[in-house]
Amino acid sequence: MLLLLLLLFEGVLCPGESTADPQAPGPPHPAGEEPLNFRVIQIFSFANHSWAHTQGSGWLGELQTHGWDSVLGTIRFLWPWSQGNFSKEELKNLQALFQLYFHGFTREVQAFAGQFQFECLLEAGKAELERQVKPEAWVSKGTTPSPGHLLLVCHISGFHPKPVWVMWMRGEQEQPGTRQGDVLPNADGTWYLRVTLDVATGETTGLYCRVKHSSLGGHDIIIHWDGYSILLILICLTVTVTLIMLIVLEFWFKKQSSSCYILFRLVPDLAMGADTQDPRGSAHQLCSAQESWAKNRYLKKWKTSLSQL
Repeated sequence: MLLLLLLLFEGVLCPGESTADPQAPGPPHPAGEEPLNFRVIQIFSFANHSWAHTQGSGWLGELQTHGWDSVLGTIRFLWPWSQGNFSKEELKNLQALFQLYFHGFTREVQAFAGQFQFECLLEAGKAELERQVKPEAWVSKGTTPSPGHLLLVCHISGFHPKPVWVMWMRGEQEQPGTRQGDVLPNADGTWYLRVTLDVATGETTGLYCRVKHSSLGGHDIIIHWDGYSILLILICLTVTVTLIMLIVLEFWFKKQSSSCYILFRLVPDLAMGADTQDPRGSAHQLCSAQESWAKNRYLKKWKTSLSQL
């Protein structure tokens, strides 16, 4: 196979090369620029003992120049110059060599599939590939070299399988400046992704990060900017309402206590009880007991409501 690649490499990159001066140097590469390289990528897919699929492609740097038609068993030349300086007869022979290689390799793998334990590998890998782990998401502020700008960062971690969709949005509009980093592996086999958006400082209103993943069952994760998610907003609202209720409750208790003392002054017999020498003390104890009982009862109900949240 190495010989085939060398032949193809020579034919593509050296069309019309003169044999009179084989040592003539080529044009120098600009400083800091790497020379172009030619790569051949082969992908063999095996589903069982009888089914296999072959894919092949040739690349000159980042430009695809060749493909492989697995149905016809022929080379596809994607550019007019992709054939290089090969003659028709040489291309026919080269194509036949590729056919022989692809067919022979596939047949050998299928013949020794039992020894390679591919079926066990497929079964074990299937369970891992179908594993669903929900992602965790949070937002933070990154560093940006532009003054007057903010770099919004959306972190997504702990998800499996690997495919995930993440986008910075405003309303239903996707933000075109969204930049996605590489999906990186975590130590536990899950994945991590970082998605950023560079915006002007005064243009962050309404921005949020949206996450779609197969493990979420259609319930997307939405994290709003300013560091507040829906959960944090609910917590803040709960704390605020609790403080307001406590203030109202304290005011109500004081009003009830005042009413209680006024009642005892108006009806002294109720305040005397067994201790006729200290009616005011008895009234104070009775009102305090009533106030304490009401407070405990109310706080108990409020704690129960909070625990249900």
